[in-house]
Amino acid sequence: MFKTKKLWNLMLAMGIAILSAGFTSCSDDDTPTISGNGIENAQWKEINDAAIDGELLVYEFDAPAAWTATSSEKWCELLTVKGGKGTSSLRINVAPNEGDMGRSATVTIRVEGYADPCELTIRQGDGFIEKGNGRYREVNKWIYEMMETYYLWNEQLPELRLDYSLDYDLFLTSVLDGVASFNDINHDDGYWVNGKRQGYYSNIQSNAPISRSAGESFSGSGVMIIPTILGPNDDDPCGFAVMYVIPGSPADEAGVKRGDFIQTVNKVAVTTTNYQSLGNSVLNGNVTVDLNSVKFVNGVAEISNRVASVLIGKETFVDPAIYKWDVITTDNGKKIGYLLYMGFHSDYDAELINVFSQFKSQGIDELIVDLRYNNGGHVVSSTVLGTLIAGQAHKGEIYVKTTYNKRRSDAGEVGEYRIGIAENPEINQNYEPIAQALDKSLGLNQIYVIGTANTASASELLINGLRGLDIKVNLIGTTTNGKNVGMEGWRKKINNYSFDFYPITFYCENAKGFRDYSNGFKPDLEVDDSPIYPGDFGTTADYLSSVAISWASNGTKPSLNNMSVVKSRGVSRTMRTLPMTEAFKEPLTHRRGGSIVIRDMED
Repeated sequence: MFKTKKLWNLMLAMGIAILSAGFTSCSDDDTPTISGNGIENAQWKEINDAAIDGELLVYEFDAPAAWTATSSEKWCELLTVKGGKGTSSLRINVAPNEGDMGRSATVTIRVEGYADPCELTIRQGDGFIEKGNGRYREVNKWIYEMMETYYLWNEQLPELRLDYSLDYDLFLTSVLDGVASFNDINHDDGYWVNGKRQGYYSNIQSNAPISRSAGESFSGSGVMIIPTILGPNDDDPCGFAVMYVIPGSPADEAGVKRGDFIQTVNKVAVTTTNYQSLGNSVLNGNVTVDLNSVKFVNGVAEISNRVASVLIGKETFVDPAIYKWDVITTDNGKKIGYLLYMGFHSDYDAELINVFSQFKSQGIDELIVDLRYNNGGHVVSSTVLGTLIAGQAHKGEIYVKTTYNKRRSDAGEVGEYRIGIAENPEINQNYEPIAQALDKSLGLNQIYVIGTANTASASELLINGLRGLDIKVNLIGTTTNGKNVGMEGWRKKINNYSFDFYPITFYCENAKGFRDYSNGFKPDLEVDDSPIYPGDFGTTADYLSSVAISWASNGTKPSLNNMSVVKSRGVSRTMRTLPMTEAFKEPLTHRRGGSIVIRDMED
């Protein structure tokens, strides 16, 4: 179980890992001294087919030292399990395959003093033939066992014909696809666009992740940019609009700000033909750029240089959960708290509580929670934020209830997270920040939330959880992601590699039992800011923030046609986004997010 802060850090390793080669394991010697496996002149292939009726396979090879061999399957019996230096024969007795499915086994040979094992696959099949090399068979068996017990839609799993020889990521996808073949019963396990599933939420990661979460470190410049043309014509100014800068990143240290416009990279002008390569350079770092300010007069962009020849470095840095907080005093004297929260991560719960302590001491009247880029995280952290908002009047009331598959539900299993109550279903011990949050809570009857399609999971838990307590959530922006399910996380070590598995295992309900938001929460005030050039978060220069501040200040829903932030930039489209590559999207997707519950994780 997770019992330390260190273990919590391990929970959100980012991205689905794909290992293109097999495991690389050390030999049983304490200190292997020679790289490679040492074997030469081997007569086998990487994949070796055996007769369906069984046969004796004999392969010769040369070894520079004593060796031992093991087989992963009993039907693939080794008649020679060890040998000495020189030429040896590997004798394998393959039993008849009397089943209706193909099968494969991995034979592993280790030479004394050499760091790496040598692996060969013995494949035997008829009818349904396994397509993989079988190197991840043990991992896949673990995946299936966990899915059979915990997956939210597990009832059809025994009916699937599965290929355990596949790489573990492909095996998981095959299981999920198999369940989906039953009238798409696991429809809610995945994000859909225009009737097409963009991918599954359930995922498995190795210790070589390709994405990260709030609280995780990664290398680069630390800036999110959008390639754009400032105007309706192709010859209008072309460059990169800075959408956000990660605090503490090289871009932050260089003084880059949201709303800056970059027209040159390493003294090369950005154009519609070179923007992809130049954009990659900006994202990777170690580049020199110009930083320009943009304002619009009668819908026409006017660009002025703010800082010339700024060097943006490349470093490894931590992406925090809290980007900005502020107390805004409006013309009518109202005090509005503003929080730009980028990911629910338990390591930042103490900082989150401190921010609300400042809100409370300054006597704010209203609260804006900006979740436009927040795609989720820890359920306990969402409960901390819900407690900070709801306060003493709702102590002990259900914030979120997790409901499981039929087998677990029939056994009486259910998870409840309650306002201000440290006890929770994730760990044996209490999670004290939930109780500590009660002392710094605001006890608000309504809040204002900025949300977009990036707003998902634990962020949507906040909306749904507070509405279940009859706290009014005024949602501003566009329809949220629609992830009404959550995942539990397990870690297992196999062949010296760690595998973190996060299958979808529960629905998220509020105190009223509502969970049907798989199509997302529709905004109370729909505001699409994609054509509007960005301004500083939490100010009237930012379109979404300006709308939220106006509503919170006056208590009435504003008319968008009268918003000064739009009129000052021209009502027509003022920013045209060029086609976005995966590199441009990566800063938006490197936080895997989710509604995540921690279960058993091996060190």
